Amino acid sequence: MRHWIKSLGATLALSATVSVAMAQQAAWPTKPVRLVVPSAAGSAPDIMARLLAAELHRRLGQPVIAENKPGVGGALGSDQVAKAAPDGYTLVMGNIGSHAMNVGVYPRLPYDPVRDFEPVAMVAITPSLMTVSSDLAVRSLREFLDHARGAADKGEQITFASGGNGSSSHLAGEYLNLLTGLKMRHVPYKDVPQALGDVAAQRVSMMISNLPPAMALVRGGKLRPLAVTTKDRSRLLPDVPTMAQAGVAFEQTVWFALFAPARTPQDIVASLNREVAQALADPALRERFQASGAEPMVMTTSQLKAFVASEVAKWSMVARETGARAD
Repeated sequence: MRHWIKSLGATLALSATVSVAMAQQAAWPTKPVRLVVPSAAGSAPDIMARLLAAELHRRLGQPVIAENKPGVGGALGSDQVAKAAPDGYTLVMGNIGSHAMNVGVYPRLPYDPVRDFEPVAMVAITPSLMTVSSDLAVRSLREFLDHARGAADKGEQITFASGGNGSSSHLAGEYLNLLTGLKMRHVPYKDVPQALGDVAAQRVSMMISNLPPAMALVRGGKLRPLAVTTKDRSRLLPDVPTMAQAGVAFEQTVWFALFAPARTPQDIVASLNREVAQALADPALRERFQASGAEPMVMTTSQLKAFVASEVAKWSMVARETGARAD
C-alpha cells in the first residue's frame, strides 16, 4: 500500500508539472519576443524584420523587439539564437547567407542551420540583379558572355564584384562561372554600394547583387540590368528577363525567414507560422515590402525545412567546386 501511494504521488507530481508546462505553453506569449537580426541596421533583413515585428506586436499582444547582432556573415547573431532557450521568446531573421551559404564558406560554423533551428516561417524573397556599366557595349546576358569569351581569347581579364568574400554576390558570380565555363576573377569589396559604384565606372566588369541596392544606379542610368536571378521577373523591372529567359539555367533567390532554436514547442512554432502568414496577407504590409523590392512569401514549416536543406546543399556544392571562402 505504501508503495502504491508513493507511486501515485510521483505520478500526480509529474502530471502537475506537465500541466503547468502545458498551461505556460498555451498562454504564449506572456512577455516580449526578441527578434535577432544578424545584419546591420538599415539592411534589407533589418527593414523587413522591423516591418514584420510591428505587425506581430499588434497580432500577438506582446512587443516583438528587433535587435541587430551583425558580424561574421550573419553567423554571430544566428549562433546566439541557436543557443538560446527554446521557449518561443527568441527568434532570428535568417537569410540565404546565415542559413545556407555560410555552411560552405566557413570551415568551422558554430551552428548547423538545419539541426540547430526550428523553421518558423518564410517571410520574403528578393531577386538578385546582374548589372554592367551603362557605358559597356553589352545589352543582354548573351552579349556579355560573348564579350567575356572574346576578351579571354585575347588574354584580357574579366572580373566580377561582390560585397565581400563568402557573400551572396560572391557565390552568385562563382555559380555563373560554373554554369558557363567562364573564368571571371572575383574582386571583393567591403560593401555592396562601393562595389556597384566601381561596376558603373567600369573598374569591374559586372556584378550580381541583391536588387534593392542596385536600383538607384539603374534608375540613374549608371548601370544596365541584364537579368534577374529569380524564377519570375521582378515587378520593379518588368522588362528585364530572368537568367533562364536570357539563356542560362541560373537561379538564385535571396530569401529571408524566421527561425527559432531547435526543440521550440511545435504549437508555438505553428502559431507563429500562422500569424506571419496572416500578417503577410495584409495589403498595406505587402505594399511596403514590395516597395523595397521584396516579395512576401508564405511556406509551411515543413516546406521551409525542405527548402533550407536544398539551399544548403546547392551553395555548399558551389563553394566546394569553386573554392569560395569567407574572410
